Amino acid sequence: MNMKKVRGNNNVTITWLGTAGVHLSDGDTSLLIDPYVSRFGMLRVGLGLPLRADQDLIRQWAGRLGSDNIGAVLVSHSHFDHSVDAPFFALHAGAPLIGSESTLNVGRGAGLPEKLLKPAMPGRQFRVGSFSITFIESGHGPVLFNRVPYPGTIDSPLALPARAAAYRLGGVYGILVKHPSGTILHHGSAGFIPGMYERTRADVLLLGIAGRGNTERYLNEVALKIAPQILIPVHHDNFFKPMEKGFYPLGNARIDEFIRTAAKHASLTITLLPFARQVSILPLNPAFSSARADGTSRRPS
Repeated sequence: MNMKKVRGNNNVTITWLGTAGVHLSDGDTSLLIDPYVSRFGMLRVGLGLPLRADQDLIRQWAGRLGSDNIGAVLVSHSHFDHSVDAPFFALHAGAPLIGSESTLNVGRGAGLPEKLLKPAMPGRQFRVGSFSITFIESGHGPVLFNRVPYPGTIDSPLALPARAAAYRLGGVYGILVKHPSGTILHHGSAGFIPGMYERTRADVLLLGIAGRGNTERYLNEVALKIAPQILIPVHHDNFFKPMEKGFYPLGNARIDEFIRTAAKHASLTITLLPFARQVSILPLNPAFSSARADGTSRRPS
């Protein structure tokens, strides 16, 4: 499915937006995955108050990232911290929203036309400029009391604004992004289906670590199967704080324990992305590829 034709470029940059949100660009076209900038406070979420996407922030970030070049907005699953802002980024860019049927119902509630709603069927390949995208069926990690929050599906257009519990999980995916300069796998939720990555390889693995359960088992089923040249943890920031306050660690993400455990595997090179700042990622940035497997890594700035 060819959505936007571009000239192509060999250099790919990445901007980590916090949570599992990233912006990938080759200079001609770009992809947004799980963008979440509205950042609702814990009290609002916990009390079940309506979550209204911050349109001003979304416009600001769409402009900063270059909305004219956004070729698609991809969503790994439909929890609010992955899907609440995504359809509005798609609206601003005039770009398709790609995700589960639950995610598409969030898009319908936001007023996206059907022509911009693309179902993410596993194995189906999307072409967006020089990027090739494949969704791989996955699972969600047990975040609260060893349970997956907000299970189920969104079966009709979501009336907005909606409370957090209305953003049901829906389908969960790893997102494989291939480009002439290399391959990136976005694994935004810290769950998995055993064996899901037996035949998948990537140069860069963006690995969500919040709610992962046992770190060693998680690494064995995802990171060590993928065998990336660079492993980058994501979804380890406190997403209840506004982005303008900068990076704050999410306590239950246990980032230090994750790095210590991952560093025991000599094949894994671990680094951290700066927060909300564009850096070159493909071809592999020497600053990343020189990171040490003993856990030495850059803290987000």
